[in-house]
Amino acid sequence: MDQEFFEGLAKNVNDGPTPFINLAQLQAEVVEERHVRLRLSLGDLHKNHVGIAYAGSEFILAEIAGGTLFMATYGTDVYVPILKSVELKFVKPGTKDLYVDISLTEEEAAEKIKPVEERGRGDYFLDIPVYDVDGEQVAQMNFNYYALPAKK
Repeated sequence: MDQEFFEGLAKNVNDGPTPFINLAQLQAEVVEERHVRLRLSLGDLHKNHVGIAYAGSEFILAEIAGGTLFMATYGTDVYVPILKSVELKFVKPGTKDLYVDISLTEEEAAEKIKPVEERGRGDYFLDIPVYDVDGEQVAQMNFNYYALPAKK
C-alpha cells in the first residue's frame, strides 16, 4: 500500500460511496498503515434535542474509523468489512468536537485477521473509544465486523 492508497481512504471518509456518511463531514486527520484518527466537528448537524452529541453521530464516527482502520491495515483487495454487531456504552455527554484515534501493532493486526484467513471470511473484533477534544472519553463501542472476500 502506498501513500496514494491512504490518501484515497482519507478522501473516502467524507466523499465516498455512501451519501448519508458523506453528510456527516467527518475529517480524516490521519490515515496511514494500521493507524486512523478521525474527527467530528460538533456543529448543529450533530447535536441532539438537548444540545449534546447525537448518539448516531458518535456511532458513525466510530464505525467509519473502524472500517477505515481495517482497510488501512489489510488493504481492499482480499477482504471487505461489514458491520455484524456493536455494543455501545455512552460514558458521558459529548459537548465538544469528538475524535477517534485507533491503531494496531503489526502483531495485533496479524492476530485479529488470523481466524478470517483460516476460513476465508469471518468475525473481526475491534474496540473503539470515542473522545472529546479535551481527551475525555464520551463513549466506548465494541464492534464485530464481518470480513467477506472482496469482489474482484
